[in-house]
Amino acid sequence: MQKTTVETVEDLTKKLPAGLQTPSNIRTEVFYDYKTNRYVFQNKVGDKVTGIPFTMTPAEYMEYTLKESNDKYFKDRNAIRKEDKPAGKEPLPFFNLRRSNTLLEDVFGPGGIQLTTQGSIELSSGLIRNVIDNPTLPERSRKRTRFDLDPQIQLNVNAKVGNKINFGLNYDTDAAFNFDARRVKLAYQGDEDEIIKNMEAGNVSMTTENSLINGGTALFGIKSDLQFGKLRVSTVLSQQESESRTISSRGAVQTTPFEINADQYDENRHFFLSHYFRDNYDKALAKLPYVQSAVSITRLEVWVTNKRSSYDQARDILALADLGEHSSIHNPLWSTTGTETVPHNDANTMHRELISTYVAARDISQTAAVLPSTVIMGRDYEKIESARLLTPSEYTFQPQLGYVSLRTPLQADEVLAVAYEYIYNGKAYQVGEFSSNQNVGALFLKLLKPVSLSPQAYTWDLMMKNIYSLGYNAYNIQKDRFKLSITYQSDTTGVYLNYIPEGDIRDHLLLSVMNLDNLNSANDPHPDGIFDFLDGYTVMADNGRIIFPVVEPFGSHLRKMIADDAVAEKYVFQQLYDSTLTVARQFAEKNKFRISGEYRGSSGAELNLNATNITRGSVRVTANGVALIEGTDYTVDYISGTVTIINQAILDAGTPVTVTLENQSVFNMQRKTMMGVDLAYNFSKDFRVGATVMHYYEKPLTVKTVFGEESVKNTLWGLNTSFRKQSYALTRLLDILPFVDASAPSQLTANLEFAHMIPGHYRNKYTGGYSYLDDFETSTSRIDLRSPYGWSLASTPFNDTSTGLFPEAALTNNIDYGKNRAHMAWFYIDGLFTHRNSSLTPAHIKNDKEQLSNHLVREIYEREIFPDKEAVYGDPPTLPVMNISFYPDERGPYNLDTSIDPEGKLLNPEKRWGGITRKMDIRDFEAANIEYIEFWLMDPFVNDKTGADRGGDLYFNLGEISEDVLKDGKKFFENGLPVNGDASTSGTSIWGKYPLRQSTVYAFDNSQGDESRRVQDVGLNGLSTEEEKAFP
Repeated sequence: MQKTTVETVEDLTKKLPAGLQTPSNIRTEVFYDYKTNRYVFQNKVGDKVTGIPFTMTPAEYMEYTLKESNDKYFKDRNAIRKEDKPAGKEPLPFFNLRRSNTLLEDVFGPGGIQLTTQGSIELSSGLIRNVIDNPTLPERSRKRTRFDLDPQIQLNVNAKVGNKINFGLNYDTDAAFNFDARRVKLAYQGDEDEIIKNMEAGNVSMTTENSLINGGTALFGIKSDLQFGKLRVSTVLSQQESESRTISSRGAVQTTPFEINADQYDENRHFFLSHYFRDNYDKALAKLPYVQSAVSITRLEVWVTNKRSSYDQARDILALADLGEHSSIHNPLWSTTGTETVPHNDANTMHRELISTYVAARDISQTAAVLPSTVIMGRDYEKIESARLLTPSEYTFQPQLGYVSLRTPLQADEVLAVAYEYIYNGKAYQVGEFSSNQNVGALFLKLLKPVSLSPQAYTWDLMMKNIYSLGYNAYNIQKDRFKLSITYQSDTTGVYLNYIPEGDIRDHLLLSVMNLDNLNSANDPHPDGIFDFLDGYTVMADNGRIIFPVVEPFGSHLRKMIADDAVAEKYVFQQLYDSTLTVARQFAEKNKFRISGEYRGSSGAELNLNATNITRGSVRVTANGVALIEGTDYTVDYISGTVTIINQAILDAGTPVTVTLENQSVFNMQRKTMMGVDLAYNFSKDFRVGATVMHYYEKPLTVKTVFGEESVKNTLWGLNTSFRKQSYALTRLLDILPFVDASAPSQLTANLEFAHMIPGHYRNKYTGGYSYLDDFETSTSRIDLRSPYGWSLASTPFNDTSTGLFPEAALTNNIDYGKNRAHMAWFYIDGLFTHRNSSLTPAHIKNDKEQLSNHLVREIYEREIFPDKEAVYGDPPTLPVMNISFYPDERGPYNLDTSIDPEGKLLNPEKRWGGITRKMDIRDFEAANIEYIEFWLMDPFVNDKTGADRGGDLYFNLGEISEDVLKDGKKFFENGLPVNGDASTSGTSIWGKYPLRQSTVYAFDNSQGDESRRVQDVGLNGLSTEEEKAFP
């Protein structure tokens, strides 16, 4: 960019492709200074000198003036040549064009050729080079260089040929949605006496005279408007880029229907604080609106597994299942104390023993060693390092009924524990320890959910299974117009009934059976067939949830109400409460209950259309069938997808409001085609007859159609007529009526419309019109475990006393724990060493046929394992494999066993083992329907099939796997070791050193440069090579 004012000689002589015009009040003057024999340049703003002057020698000044004179000469000559050109031959601008052409004007009308462009083009370019110094990566993968180009284009092109042809193009690379990035239209506008009135191609829209048949506003195709005398014909052939949608409400307050199956309870979100509260829940709510509970919870702390790296109020916790329980103690090690059945720390002997005999368990690294062997982790307790204390905004609790509701549901592997205090009959009780009362060590808390919550867990019943969510958009539920019913699908008719025709409840609605209809609108104890809306007891109005006033509504409660075990066996869905959801859903013959109804959210005049980026002009709003006017009766936010009714009369009258719109889906890959014809014949200006035919079909992306996602193929046709007549006779007739003075002519108007849809669905030549309930060929999901980078060294497997394997696994802080570990290596062989035709493969490897054909290192072709599988073009013919080498007679990592032969080989290699472990992102195998492990193992003795030393065992262990490779109960992380040599920040075990601080960041300390890496990158025992020689 050229500077506006020159500051140096370089600025004066430099020529740049672009620059700003110098303002008239800024000028550069030059004068000769005879004292210094130099020419002086100075800048002036008006009469004031600005900046620092600069000088030229006489020779430099002569060279400068000669160059300026030459430039001015050629510039003037060029201007003269332009002036000599005839009219109409002016230079062609790059961005704008206006040309006259007699031939085109005769065909397309006056105006010639016009082209106007507006916009901006910006190109940001750069070079990105990534260097990853990771020795596990191949050499060529450690460095990567690529260009980074980021074009930003906003372009608007308008072109005209005469006054009949128009072309428009909008291109925006920064558009939020793909369908907004490019918009193009080519249009022909005919004269009044032409048959072709309008012809458009590109982004078009189609409207019809029949209000029962909507056209389309987001179409891409061809549209024409033709005129044959009194007959007007509109046609369209296009691809539809939107979908039609209808939203209905009453009084501009939107109502939303819902249907919930019995097996869709709000899982992992609501928990009883104790078995006592669960056992007394039904009794407490038996006589609503009065709650029969003498409990009032006054204080509550909720702790969960810390997955947010938030350590402001983090504490180690020891959560125990039997803490505070009186009548529901599962471990026989603890016994009840006293006669008070309410939960408190002294309800059994656990807390007393913990703070006296087992107080060392507060150090969670020693918990397993301190507690008795009958107290098992995962069943009796969970220990969590740096657990997170939830803020009061992250949960709510019911002080009388004793349960907590989390704003966000727990993940399958998260732990939930609490400490609470309450008043019962005027006396204060406490369960667990509050963080303010215990400052040292781990807190002893009441366990509500362990890492793995299953029906066998002690706390399984504490998770509430009687609360159902109405959806993520349900909040601030209003009592008026809230409807709810409970139905059961009849085996004989297949329809949903709101009663069960057998047992003692055959004459009662299921709503009443579930204690959800015991009151009338005045809260008197008289059922009225309507759901009892009691905030906090039967609903959570603020976040849209339904609460059953019984613990097991479709289980034990329903059995008790039926009062006949034989009949109850047909209807009761007890598996819903005794099994996981995955197992319960297998009992389809019992899973037949449904909760349905409708609700409205917060009151107001705003309707949520559940769509974004709505096509402008596609929203139509009617009240009782009467079309409303945008801007007068309502406004539309096309970006967020909301309609606001501003006509107060509609709001006050509670008039039903219907909104129809076209939603341009953000992610829409299905191919949709729409074609149609709209005819209108005008007999006169007052009488018109019309007909409309629209055909719409979708083409699926896949050959096999999934049930419920069928592609439609519908045809819609209709007729319409409009008649209007002015009548003076009607005016005179009305004028006869008293108090009526009719002077203006009366008008009689009649509009008649009819529409009929012919439904259909897409049929292809492979599967016809069938839909697949389940496609077993494509429903299989695979978890690839072949990458060696996801695996790490395994701890000693669990001590299974029945087989006698791995007895050392029971040892803690003992070097014998790893004495049988042999050497195992797992790796991936780079294709550089196996490709025969690659230019990167060294010549000596290419020529080594024996090496390339060695079964232990060679490539594995897919056809060897799947000979009948059809190869896919472009896919590599080889399979990636993970290589594992096991040497049972070689000492493995951290194996300090001295039983070796003179050559350093381990004795008794048949008793040695090696192992690797990795995490699984899917923890609930049952819910994910993971059924088996598929693996192909090459014969490890393929090169020695006759040898005597053949054999071995391969074990797969699934579940909770210990990562304590050097078992001492301490959590080790290399970056926790001190870099300044401070021994007080680390402890020692039989294996080596471990950090004493909590792990908050998993990265090496860079405060001491390379010295930090040298001190911290020392392996699992925390000892450097020199320290290992002298330890212990």
